[in-house]
Amino acid sequence: MSRLISSQQHDVFHTGDARKSAAGPVAYWQTSAGGRVADVQAQPDELASALSRGTLVDWLARAHPCAGPAAATQVASALAQRAPFRVELAMLWREETRHVVVAGLPHGNGYRGSIVDVTDARTQLEHALRSEAGHRLLVDNSTDLIAHCGPEGRYVHISPSYERMMGWTPADMVGEPVIDFLHPDDQPPSQAALAAVLAGQQVSIEVRKRTSDGRYVWLGTNAGPVTDPDTGRCLGAVMISRDITREKEMLRQIQAMAEQNTALIENSPDIMLLLCPQGTILHVNQAVRTVLGYEPADVLGKTGMDFIRAEASAATAEKIMELSRRDGDFSTTLGCRHQDGTPVQLAVSLRRPPGSDVIYASARDVTESWRTRLALQQSHEHTRTLLESISDGFFSVNPQWQITYANMRAADFVSVDRDASIGKILWDVAPELAATEIGARYRQAMAERRSTTFELPYEPMNVWLSERVYAHEDGLSIFFHDITERKLAEARLEQLATRDTLTGLPNRAWINRRVETMLGQAGEHVPTVFFIDLNRFKAINDSLGHATGDRLLQQVGQRLASCMRPDDEVARLGGDEFVVAARCADREAAAAIAQRLLAVLEAPFLVDGLEMSVGASIGISLADAADASPAQLFQNADTAMYKAKALGNGSYQFFEPEMSIEAKRRLTLELALPRALELGQLEVVYQPRVHLRSLRPCGMEALLRWRHPEYGPVSPLEFIPIAEERGQIEAIGAWVLHQACRFARRVNDAHGQALRVSVNVSARQLRSPDLVGHVRDALAAAGLPADCLELEITESALIEDVAGSAAILRTLKELGIKLSLDDFGTGYSSLSYLKRFPVDVLKLDRSFLNEDEHDTAFIRALVDMAHVLGLAVVAEGIETEAMLEVLHHARCDEGQGYLIARPLSVTDFERFLAG
Repeated sequence: MSRLISSQQHDVFHTGDARKSAAGPVAYWQTSAGGRVADVQAQPDELASALSRGTLVDWLARAHPCAGPAAATQVASALAQRAPFRVELAMLWREETRHVVVAGLPHGNGYRGSIVDVTDARTQLEHALRSEAGHRLLVDNSTDLIAHCGPEGRYVHISPSYERMMGWTPADMVGEPVIDFLHPDDQPPSQAALAAVLAGQQVSIEVRKRTSDGRYVWLGTNAGPVTDPDTGRCLGAVMISRDITREKEMLRQIQAMAEQNTALIENSPDIMLLLCPQGTILHVNQAVRTVLGYEPADVLGKTGMDFIRAEASAATAEKIMELSRRDGDFSTTLGCRHQDGTPVQLAVSLRRPPGSDVIYASARDVTESWRTRLALQQSHEHTRTLLESISDGFFSVNPQWQITYANMRAADFVSVDRDASIGKILWDVAPELAATEIGARYRQAMAERRSTTFELPYEPMNVWLSERVYAHEDGLSIFFHDITERKLAEARLEQLATRDTLTGLPNRAWINRRVETMLGQAGEHVPTVFFIDLNRFKAINDSLGHATGDRLLQQVGQRLASCMRPDDEVARLGGDEFVVAARCADREAAAAIAQRLLAVLEAPFLVDGLEMSVGASIGISLADAADASPAQLFQNADTAMYKAKALGNGSYQFFEPEMSIEAKRRLTLELALPRALELGQLEVVYQPRVHLRSLRPCGMEALLRWRHPEYGPVSPLEFIPIAEERGQIEAIGAWVLHQACRFARRVNDAHGQALRVSVNVSARQLRSPDLVGHVRDALAAAGLPADCLELEITESALIEDVAGSAAILRTLKELGIKLSLDDFGTGYSSLSYLKRFPVDVLKLDRSFLNEDEHDTAFIRALVDMAHVLGLAVVAEGIETEAMLEVLHHARCDEGQGYLIARPLSVTDFERFLAG
């Protein structure tokens, strides 16, 4: 407990001034409550050893055969009364007698004090008393303060050193009372000491004497009587004083430091103990109450082993026994028990200084940190178990790149012995790693102490690795796993996501990214998009089947790919639409590419042994604006392609700004058409049909019209394809059926006729399973006889699925309605189809109604053939009298056209019938 105090005292006692001030023994000591010397710092060392062997009283008794016992008795009495004491005695020291002053003050449970050698001062005094000459020599030359006083206690002589050291001259002091120059607090004991000297005693005392400038100086004074050698009468006293201010200050500092350290020790959160060599507790501070729950008084007299858990007692007892035999140090962590039985973990340090009979000990409560370490160890074991069980490889390296840990997966991955690799340099265990990008990422993470995640190929093993690298002050912790299979799957998915499965060409997503890349690259040539749509593919696909159509598309893709320049790209968007992305210097260069593409596609294809030609329409969009985007280029090229398709003859068109107006119109119509029926914008008009011989009305064709609020009348040629594409044609067609049947019933009832109304049915309606139901509902709702309804179906719609179409037509015929084959002669059908379809009427396309004699002969043949098959013939598009005359001579049954009447509203049609 007091080693800190002892070391500080040791520093003070061994200063140069202290050594000069005492030729004989000097010591500072401290006792325990039982009077045993618990701490001592002495000069020389053998005095410390002598004092440490027992109690202070024992030492005093041994100090001198005669003077020792008396001094021991005096001190023992003071100790019993807890009173201060100061005794002077002779002691045997190194085969000579030395005079020492032993002083002590109560401190804590024990005492604290000093031992000072005063032999030299006494010798000076005796010499001074022995001869007048010696006395004068001593007085004049001594560095000590020497003074004589008379029996009344007044100065009669002072040495010259008084003026040098205190500033007083003989004139200032001679005749003045000795007591007046002392500190007020020191005057009473000094008065008693002077009286004792005048009574014939030798006295040693420490007092504070005032200097001429008002300061006080500590003096160690030895005084003795001056007697008449003849009479023995006391003539006064001689006083020899030495300046001990520095010694007193050093002692004060020692005491202050000791008190401070004692306070620190007593208030320390650690338990501080003094043990005897057998382990008995001699002293303990207040921390024992906080840490172990015991009162300090309850612990004294017990051994440390009483508080140590049994499992630790044997080893600790052995160490303490070792300290009982010799000096040394011992530190350990012990498991103890709190007074309430709770386990407490203490970090204990014990030390027995050389020559000491006391063991100093300290004990710090480390229960929480011990628990933390235990939990950390358990956590480490848990972490190790987890690292061994995960599917990832894991290893860690320190800042020197030494491998500190590796799980089995990591070791197996690189085929190394895990235990042998621990402690080795990573680059030595896997030398091929150093030259890879992965190795570079490791070095960067270590240098910057920055964690990172990446996926990179590990070329030495031809695999892909996904890695998470965590950087910290202890190095790197690295998780990795093999993602080769995933990368291969991603490559396959990328192939599927960016390639057209039918042709193997890039798809829309890929070409979109490619165009975006081209737009981001600077260059003299302009990124250009060519939007290609095959002209006759639908007819071939419908007539020859999808398998043939697919093989044709494959050949188209091969041709387009074969004529590309190195930097050009071709992709299939879907259906019969293809896109080419190229860089062109100007419009002329783009036109040259378009012409080459058209020429390639016009050349016949040989598919399944059949030679066929398709041709194409191409829209071209140049990225001549700084803010061009892939979406804009594709949209513009698509718009230009529709323009080229409208022009026909396998042409190409450059996008022009005005085309955006057409594209906007189409988009507007697409958005408005779903509500056109609800808003009453759709209207059914009727074009009269007449018997060509009598020109009397025999029926009417229901035609749909749309009056848009912004664009006005919209041609069916414009909005019917939109309805087909958007899937709205079925709902619109059903509505037209109901309107037509109601109107036919109304005019027939009003005019007493049996006019037949014909309604066009699209290919999509024909394929709908609801068509028969719609027809049946419309007839029933209007109450119209079935033979007054005629459905017109284009031959291209029928031959898309011949068997299916024939079945549907037969079902419709069972309802009793009439069926008409519209636009006969314009498609790819053969006459054999007429036998399979239960149609009643053939409608001649207006393209045959020319005044050319060859067309006239063809019409006659067609009408005759139809009549042979039992079919009526209706001509549409009659616009001139000459056409009417041709049809009349060809014995055509019925007709319609502008020559007879334009399509009429309901009201106008009724007027037509009335007129």
